[in-house]
Amino acid sequence: MKITKILNNNVVISTINHEERIVMGKGIAFGKQNGQTLDKDKIDKVFRLTSEEQERMLTLLNEIDQNVIMMAQDIIVQAKQLYEKPMSESIYVSLTDHIDYAIKRTREGHIIKNPLLYEIHRLYPQEYELSLKAIATINERFDIHLPKDEAGFIAMHIVNASMDENIANIYEITKITKSILDIVRYHFNLHIDEEGLSYSRFMTHLKFFSQRLINHESLNDVTDDSLLQMLQQKHTKSDECVDKISDFLKKHYNHVLSNDERVYLILHIARLLT
Repeated sequence: MKITKILNNNVVISTINHEERIVMGKGIAFGKQNGQTLDKDKIDKVFRLTSEEQERMLTLLNEIDQNVIMMAQDIIVQAKQLYEKPMSESIYVSLTDHIDYAIKRTREGHIIKNPLLYEIHRLYPQEYELSLKAIATINERFDIHLPKDEAGFIAMHIVNASMDENIANIYEITKITKSILDIVRYHFNLHIDEEGLSYSRFMTHLKFFSQRLINHESLNDVTDDSLLQMLQQKHTKSDECVDKISDFLKKHYNHVLSNDERVYLILHIARLLT
C-alpha cells in the first residue's frame, strides 16, 4: 500500500487495486512522503471511499481535530474486544462526529441530559463501563468536563454498531427492554440479581426480541400448542406476567406474541424466579 496523499500524521489516502482508500493508524505517516509504502503494523483501519460513510469520514477528517479522531479510534479498538462478531463500520463516523459535537457544545455550556442513562447502565453494563473510562480520558486530554450522561450516549453508539441498527432504533430497543423488565419486577415485587446468569440471559433475549419487534419481524411458530399449554400450567405465575407483557406490546406496539415468543418469555421469567 503506497501513500497517495498525506492528510495528517495519522491518516493518509492510499490506492489499492486502482481504488482510493482512507488508511488510519497512529503515526502512520510520520516521516513519510507521497509515493512511499505504508508500514503494515501501523495500519488500524482502511476505509473504502465509494460509500456514503467514507465520504462523510473524509469530511470529518478535514473539519475535526485529529486528536478527536484518534480518541474515537481508541474507544472503538477497546469496544471491539467486547464482541465476537465484527462491529458495523458506521461507528467510525457516528462516534467521531458525536465526540466532536459533545466537546464543542459542552464548552459552550450546552449540557444534554440522557433520559435513559440508568437503563443504559443496567442493560449494557460492559459498554457503559468502557464509556465511563472513555469520558474520563476525554476530560483529561481535552481539559473539559463531560458529564456521565455522555457515557450513556457513547455506550449507545457502541451498542448500535454491535447490533447494526440505527441509533433511534437502539433507543427504542432500550425502552422496550426496560418496560418489559419493569413489568416483571413490579408484577412479582421482585428484586432481581443483575449479576446473575439468569438475568444476563433474559436481557440478551429481550434485546433481540425488541430488535425483531421494531423491525416487524417475529419468531416463526414452531412450538405446538400442547407444549405451550404444558408450560402455562407448570409456570402459572410466569404466564400471568407474560399476559401483562402481551397487553403492553399490543397496546403500544400493536404486536401480538407468537407461541414461540411466549414460550421463551415464560421460561426466562421462571428462571428469574428461581
